[in-house]
Amino acid sequence: MTPSTFENLWQEVLSEIKNKLGEKTFNIWFNEFSPKTFIHNSLKIEVPSKFVKDWIEKNYFQTICQIIKSKFPEVKAVEIIVNSEKTTIIRQKSTVFKRLQSLALKTSKGIFDINPQTNLNPRYRFDNFVVGKTNELAFTACQAVVKNLGSLHNPLFIYGPVGVGKTHLLQATGNEICKIYKNLKVKYITTEDFTNQFINSIKNQSVEEFRFRFRDVDVLILDDVHFLSGKISTQEELFHTFNFLYNLSKQIIFSSDRPPALIPDIEERLRSRFEGGLIVDINPPDFETRVAILKMKAQEKGLELENEILEYIAEKFTNNIRELEGVLSSIYFESQLNKKITLEIVKEIIKRFSKEVYRKFTPRKIIKTIVNHYELKEEEVLLKKIRNKNLVQIRQILIYLLREYAQLSYTSIAELLKKDHTTIIYSYEKVVEKLKTDEALKQEIEILKSKLNEV
Repeated sequence: MTPSTFENLWQEVLSEIKNKLGEKTFNIWFNEFSPKTFIHNSLKIEVPSKFVKDWIEKNYFQTICQIIKSKFPEVKAVEIIVNSEKTTIIRQKSTVFKRLQSLALKTSKGIFDINPQTNLNPRYRFDNFVVGKTNELAFTACQAVVKNLGSLHNPLFIYGPVGVGKTHLLQATGNEICKIYKNLKVKYITTEDFTNQFINSIKNQSVEEFRFRFRDVDVLILDDVHFLSGKISTQEELFHTFNFLYNLSKQIIFSSDRPPALIPDIEERLRSRFEGGLIVDINPPDFETRVAILKMKAQEKGLELENEILEYIAEKFTNNIRELEGVLSSIYFESQLNKKITLEIVKEIIKRFSKEVYRKFTPRKIIKTIVNHYELKEEEVLLKKIRNKNLVQIRQILIYLLREYAQLSYTSIAELLKKDHTTIIYSYEKVVEKLKTDEALKQEIEILKSKLNEV
């Protein structure tokens, strides 16, 4: 290939990236995106800083690789490298870079704030939990637990759908206990992590150490106990841990996406423990609560939004708080680019989130998008027994998209993929759980949702 041919094809790559991602995104991230070497079918591309490199790899890498390979079929590997000579100059000149770097640092802050002893995130507090009609009872119950540890409501069982504030309330309760009773040992953990730690303790022959870890506490907070469905050994271990703590009047708090009576494949003796205290529910927030949540979270981000905008968002998103947070994060990102946030800009952002758009997706469209995006054969995703970890995650993402954006029931997905009902529930909830902390997975889902609109 002659240098002039390569240059022409590279300009086509840049042009397609701009068309695919938009001129604004291109100008921010790909203005200094240039090929460095092309040796042994491996293409190295230079960018001006590690920050830009990390951002592109996290958000756009899959897309740009597909574009590059469409123009250069001989390319087998793409690597992004940093041009250290340009880094200092770019940092000095680019105010956009500084704003976005600040944004990234603010976004990532909090992951490292988690207390390693308690697993509690200090950002979750009672004073920033917005109370409304749909969560008032659960909030009051948690406050009562703090004042009457191990006696009044033990166990406390809170249930409700995804994204309504259960985790916030559980962790806020734990943080409040730590603040008031400084010598008490509090442990928060998701049921998935509890299960994984138990399995590892068996493999490592350290079950006694595991038991001590969760029994040498004054307060045990276990999130998402519906994850126990079908896991008999973990259920038995939790049953004995519960009895040990309960007999010592230690406080136990559970959360689930459904009441104990509706959790499938749970031993009756454990179910009876769940039902032995106070059971309260949290439902999706009503309009007034959604507006109040938006106001508080906008203030936390330093966003000044007119009431008209807040009310418009609250009208559009009625299911859960995470949707509201997602829209606000995008609005915040736009504001960092020196944009005045207007209702029209918000409407454009909402187009990317609105379930009204995504409900039109058929299972066939979602499967086709997954297959094309990951360059797989359909039977690899649908039929084969998967041992490869990457393929396992891809199938879990597929199940999540079928559930969220094709609105399929667990049973329908199980029939479509020829898998048992429990596997489908596990896969969906695995993705939901990872989305709480895994920024790379969040971006992957966003990319797939964008591609769904293109299919």
